Amino acid sequence: MRVRPLSPGPSGRPRTALPLIGQFHNARLSPPTRQGLLRGLLVYRWLTFGWVALVYGWEVYQRNVRDVGEDTVARPAAGFVLVGLVLAMNVALTVLYRRDPDSLLTPPPVLIELFLAAGLLLADVWVYGFADHAQALPSVWVVAGVFAAAIAAGQRPAVIAGCGLGLARYVGWLPFATESDGYYSLARVASWVLLGVAGWTAGYVLKKLEAADRSISAFRAREEVARTLHDGVLQTLAIIQRRSDDQELVELARNQELELREYLFGASPPATDLASGLRAAARRAEQRHGLRVDVVTAPDLPTGDDRTIHAICGAVGEALTNASKHGGADKATVYAEPADDVGPGARLRETLTGGSEPSPTVFVSVKDDGSGFDDTQFDHAVLDHAGSDGAGSDGGQGLSRSIRGRVVELGGRVEIDGRPGRGAEIRMWV
Repeated sequence: MRVRPLSPGPSGRPRTALPLIGQFHNARLSPPTRQGLLRGLLVYRWLTFGWVALVYGWEVYQRNVRDVGEDTVARPAAGFVLVGLVLAMNVALTVLYRRDPDSLLTPPPVLIELFLAAGLLLADVWVYGFADHAQALPSVWVVAGVFAAAIAAGQRPAVIAGCGLGLARYVGWLPFATESDGYYSLARVASWVLLGVAGWTAGYVLKKLEAADRSISAFRAREEVARTLHDGVLQTLAIIQRRSDDQELVELARNQELELREYLFGASPPATDLASGLRAAARRAEQRHGLRVDVVTAPDLPTGDDRTIHAICGAVGEALTNASKHGGADKATVYAEPADDVGPGARLRETLTGGSEPSPTVFVSVKDDGSGFDDTQFDHAVLDHAGSDGAGSDGGQGLSRSIRGRVVELGGRVEIDGRPGRGAEIRMWV
């Protein structure tokens, strides 16, 4: 079983968390985002606890003190004990948050909160003694546990937690159901459905936050690189072009300047669809490296959004550059089609992620006739979230950083097949 590291604890030693169901996802959120979510959940717990205590106290007062209504609360003391457990849980989670926010995402607090929520829902009708009361004993406080499971373990565990809580409420109500109620009360089934939907929604929102975090991080990194390179590398390349008498060196400096400006400032116009973007990347490779490139695309190739097109075409351009510069290739073929086969590396990926990753929509292959390379240096030819960063030659660094980095940022993966003397093929699923 794989262990995902969390942020260091107070002692400075790294924390680890075993997954509840699948893998913990919190490491994909940046620390500010993760801590902001946890802080918001704490506020939610305290606000909903206040509502729980107010409504339950009011019910007991109305029914048992003022004798308003047909039924009295059967076990008011037990109910106050359970409300006190909610208060104790809130206090404990607040203390943990103040010591180390990420400790709230380890199994003990997440599981204890879910078990307490399930116990409250099971005991709801038992405490009241009748099914017809204003709200469930814990009210919407239980949703915080579902959201905590989503942050800690992902969408699927959150849905399972939500459905489990709905089932707990149904089972707690069942012994008190009458023939007139039937055994499939819409209110109880609705709670089951709504809590499951809450888990799905929480997981979906977190996936969008993860994507936003990656985009912001990439933008900030690009800004920092732009500030560093603008007054140094770009000016140096411009001076080389003005002062050098070596035409080949001038052309190389010009090409490098164009590539840097395109990466840093988006100088080239965006492609309208993936197929045209791949053809544009092929033309650039032919102009800059003298490489003959054939582009073959399926008629039903997904068009993709601007970010996806830019990343895939950038990865293909880097693959063609590697084929020419490091593989000595004369010809390459770029092939793209809808992804109907996830490839052998997907089984490893599915094992590591618990099957929670979205399925790819497009497959792209870049195959050349160059000298190839030893693919054992690239983590058994699988470059994905679990792969290595690459080592060895400059071509290996280009594969790992430029190609792998672009594809993984989209949630995809890369596989390579490099056979010395027989060319190389880079396969990408996005």
